[in-house]
Amino acid sequence: MATSIEISTPSAAYAADASTETAVASKVTIARRHDLDSLRAIAMLLGIVLHAAMSFTSIPWPVGDSQQSNLYELMFAAIHGFRMPLFFLVSGFFTAMLWRKRGLGGLIRQRLKRIVLPLFLGCLTIVPAMWAVNIFVSQRPSVDAGTEYFDAIAAGDTETLREAISANKIAIDALHPASGSTMLTVATFGGQPEIVEMLLDQGADVNQRNGDGGTALHTAAFMGNAEEAKLLIDAGADVEAKDASGRSPKDNLTVDFGTTSYIATMYGESVEEDELNAGRAEIAEMLGLDNTEASAAAGLDALYGLFFLLPVYMHLWFLAFLCWLVIAFVAYASIANFVNFKRIPKWIFCSPLSLLWLVPLTMLPQYFMQPGTFGPDGSIGLLPIPSVLAYYAIFFFFGVVYWDLDDTSGKLGRWWFIGLPVALFIVFPVGLDLVMGTFGFLPEKFGGSMKPMLGNLLQALFVWLMVFGSIGMFRDLFSGESKAMRYVSDSSYWLYLAHLPLVILAQWLVKDWPIPAVLKLVGIIVVVSAFLLLTYEYLIRYTIIGTMLNGPKKRKAVSVGS
Repeated sequence: MATSIEISTPSAAYAADASTETAVASKVTIARRHDLDSLRAIAMLLGIVLHAAMSFTSIPWPVGDSQQSNLYELMFAAIHGFRMPLFFLVSGFFTAMLWRKRGLGGLIRQRLKRIVLPLFLGCLTIVPAMWAVNIFVSQRPSVDAGTEYFDAIAAGDTETLREAISANKIAIDALHPASGSTMLTVATFGGQPEIVEMLLDQGADVNQRNGDGGTALHTAAFMGNAEEAKLLIDAGADVEAKDASGRSPKDNLTVDFGTTSYIATMYGESVEEDELNAGRAEIAEMLGLDNTEASAAAGLDALYGLFFLLPVYMHLWFLAFLCWLVIAFVAYASIANFVNFKRIPKWIFCSPLSLLWLVPLTMLPQYFMQPGTFGPDGSIGLLPIPSVLAYYAIFFFFGVVYWDLDDTSGKLGRWWFIGLPVALFIVFPVGLDLVMGTFGFLPEKFGGSMKPMLGNLLQALFVWLMVFGSIGMFRDLFSGESKAMRYVSDSSYWLYLAHLPLVILAQWLVKDWPIPAVLKLVGIIVVVSAFLLLTYEYLIRYTIIGTMLNGPKKRKAVSVGS
């Protein structure tokens, strides 16, 4: 059921809680969508779960736990595959609601307060905290026995490693338990040519793949380590090898300095720009590249990296995207009044037949994203990567139009009890196997040249089935008013903004504890969330920060009996 709200004056409207976007500038009775408000909050909180699980996967992350499992990579892919598209769709819905009730001026004022200001303040506080935490955890030595000999590589201890290999204490093809990197790659990354040479002499496979599909030569090119690159090339390294994202060692020569420095720092190394460029120039010559061509490509990549890849916003990127999408919405609003969306047959948007146009449309921007990963690319740079922005714009503006369709009967997602199981137990595993080969139940040559397109199609189908299914399920189960869910909804914004530095510190604290990974994961989520809920209640909710994030709140007066 929905709750009716009546607000009769502009001043009351602007003071109303905007977390549900239901304030109005004139006397209008409207229904609060408790279900979508709760769904948006859950999408935010799933981000905490996703980030907490990262240290238990082989995906590159500031902290790698001693107990990793493919199970958490499955969980990551499943959540990542639909969470933010769902968030942007619901955000588009509430943006249209706010515009229709307050007008364009009211919408812009509210978005400046709720999005632009938190983004600005977050870049001054939370983002620097993220940098500091990343540097801190990267400089703390590991005490896990599984990384003992990799630590010897980082320390340049050739003899300890040689003796360990000779005594069969470690296999020469062993992968780092956290990063999934080969010993050759770790030695190359740390600039240890003596160890690289020793490993090659001991029979290490020069083309052995890391967890990301790259080779040691990819790393040599990325870090500009020319001496290591020469040893690898002389040993027969494949100069055309492609990693999971389709990049060759030649492509890594043009990664901008800012991105290179950030990644190197994350893993405890430092780079100097002049040395990096000089080393890469030597490697380019080894690979037979024309210096002029290589320099021009490096210059373009440097500009691209500076504006699109340098991690300016970290996990606050979604606020920057909302800023761009609200700008696009202003343009949309200027023509939307001339279009009566209620005349559009609802089945075009709200029935399962809508997948016939939504899936192909979503495949277009997804085509330009990195291969070998399930779900949309990230974009945490100063400017949004165009394909990623276009991808999320599809969901945002679907939500915008969905508001105007006035789906009071709940046609969208009404078949959620079929759509969600199909998405999770059929589309997701098949799609994941097509894209990443996770399960191995499909033949290697399955699909032939059409395999990337089939993977693209199933990713797009998965996200829309999950989005529609989530909306339908929450409408059926959570449409009633709940004080507990309202509190969760209010607090979720603060929890998501502030969680990541604390999560990474907690991951670093427990990474070597000899207890099951699931206990660590649950502990990280519970402790960090509980701490942030306390800060929300006593430091945020009733302060100017809480007003900025959720609108003004007042503590209930406590009556004391005589």
